[in-house]
Amino acid sequence: MNDPAFAAWLGFLAGTITVVSFVPQVVRAWRTRQTRDLSLGGFLLLATGASLWLSYGLLTGDTPVIITNLAVALLVGAILVAKLRFDRAG
Repeated sequence: MNDPAFAAWLGFLAGTITVVSFVPQVVRAWRTRQTRDLSLGGFLLLATGASLWLSYGLLTGDTPVIITNLAVALLVGAILVAKLRFDRAG
């Protein structure tokens, strides 16, 4: 099947699920202020990957990729800020 409308819909659905999957982690990190068990290196890699995918989306004009990875980068950034802030405080 090579239907651009279906492909865009599928991209938005996949992106929405991906973004929503990060929300509980962000909320928990900020609510509990406990981030010791989160891997700084892992989240830095995830932030790098999301930034590269965002760049790819911008270069190709792929809207679902752009929106998804912008949202992922923001959520991962919130986790990284929490990790740096709360690990230092504790």
